[in-house]
Amino acid sequence: MIDSDVFDFVERCRKHTATGALLSDLLETVRNLGFEHLILSGVPLGGQKLAPMVELNGWPAGWFERYIEAEHAAVDGVCIYSAKTLKPFLWSEVPAKWSDTEGSRRVAGEATEFGIWSGFAVPMLSVHHWQSVLSFASSAKSCILSPRHQVQLVTMAVYAGMSIQALSNDEDGEDEGPLTDREKEVLLWAAAGKTSSETSQILGLTERTVKWHSMQAREAFGVATTTQAVIEAVRRRLIHP
Repeated sequence: MIDSDVFDFVERCRKHTATGALLSDLLETVRNLGFEHLILSGVPLGGQKLAPMVELNGWPAGWFERYIEAEHAAVDGVCIYSAKTLKPFLWSEVPAKWSDTEGSRRVAGEATEFGIWSGFAVPMLSVHHWQSVLSFASSAKSCILSPRHQVQLVTMAVYAGMSIQALSNDEDGEDEGPLTDREKEVLLWAAAGKTSSETSQILGLTERTVKWHSMQAREAFGVATTTQAVIEAVRRRLIHP
């Protein structure tokens, strides 16, 4: 791949008006580097489900369904490591503490049944998720990329992510997000370190009502704790502590 291919893709990103066209364009472009499949998704944390977080699904037919059904994200070393770093990495570079587990080895073995053997992941900051990752997959037994090719992939991944965000904003229109004003208030006081009891006094609500709003916020984001809900709300710019 030459640099002009990357610049041409970046230019086309500005013109795409649907995720399907963007996915097809990106897949076609990265084939020049030996990648046949890809997925762009938020990285699930704290019991979050992967399926609602997927923004571009270019995995082989059947593999996505198996991955979701078996809840592989919870044990997949590539997925786990994507939440712990912002540095792009080859799948083979995932530290052994996450890649050399029984669960992670099982995921890697099952992936080969669908022609996926190696890959390259680009973690990214995200407005909608704790973190996102665009993972490129190859049927080659070993993924070998020059530093220049890695930079090319990172550039395309970042612009694809930006384009998805722009399309999402266009679709949302005037939608203020998944939280009510009261839920935002409760999370804002939680972010300030207030307990449910203290928040109830500040807002003139019962403590039970405050806890109910906290639960609603957690469910809206699919997270397990109020702290995680606060982080999600901040990242989505729904509250500003």
